[in-house]
Amino acid sequence: MSHKLKDLFEKNQKKMMILPLILILGSLIFLITAYSQTGELINKDVSLSGGMTLTLYTEQSIDEIKLEESLKKDFTEISIRKLSEFGTSKEIGVVIETPEIDEDAIKLRITEATGIELTEENLSIEVVGSSLGDSFYSQMVKALLFALIFMSITIFIAFRKLIPSLAVVVVAFGDLTITLTILNLLNMRLSSAGIAALLLLVGYSIDTDVLLTTRILKNREGTIWEGVLSSMKTGLTMTVTTVAALGVAYLVSTSLVLKQMFAIIIIGLIVDVVLTYLLNAPMLALYAKKEGGK
Repeated sequence: MSHKLKDLFEKNQKKMMILPLILILGSLIFLITAYSQTGELINKDVSLSGGMTLTLYTEQSIDEIKLEESLKKDFTEISIRKLSEFGTSKEIGVVIETPEIDEDAIKLRITEATGIELTEENLSIEVVGSSLGDSFYSQMVKALLFALIFMSITIFIAFRKLIPSLAVVVVAFGDLTITLTILNLLNMRLSSAGIAALLLLVGYSIDTDVLLTTRILKNREGTIWEGVLSSMKTGLTMTVTTVAALGVAYLVSTSLVLKQMFAIIIIGLIVDVVLTYLLNAPMLALYAKKEGGK
């Protein structure tokens, strides 16, 4: 089996890079198109764009369609999600988000649709101003850009070779763009916690690429394929265990913030596997051969 994989890898190194490059290029086109149409790269929730988040706690079953119809009499954009008890599917309330800020109107419509008397005990309201949301967003984006820049500098210092360092940076950049495209296609509204998850993704995805680069370029013994195979065994073990753990956490968690973070990291890690072993690995192998590797 290992011999067949070796032959497949060595005979199709340039062909292997086609799919990852198409994915990166396609994601860039998608994000540029989205930005030109909406002025934003991502769908932002109220924590980044500003607005109200209302959490209604009740054991009473709520008709989401009726509630949405009632709210849309005064609010043009409404998002409603159910809350479930931890570890079970028992409903304990709903979360309502809107970019418009009018507490009295939304309380009236909720009472009209549900018949529930709203109090401080069963209703929690969070309001984020548009300027504050924009400030959070700009700071998070700057943090993401600085993370990429300093990561690139660190990688170059570590390996002191342009092509291998550039390959790692391209993979990290591709992880971000493809993940963002998938989140947009899933119509996921990104929160400040979601951007923090993207920062975690950058750090985690770099691990497998640094491991791969080290095993191929700095390993003085063995062949290029042995370096690739060794890094794949370690890297895939790390990724599979992380995805499995986060998958379980996603299923049992009732926190919408945690669910979004887990989902983003899982998606990003799966994307990273494709880019690391179908793009970075053949690039490094071709580079090592050119430099006189075995």
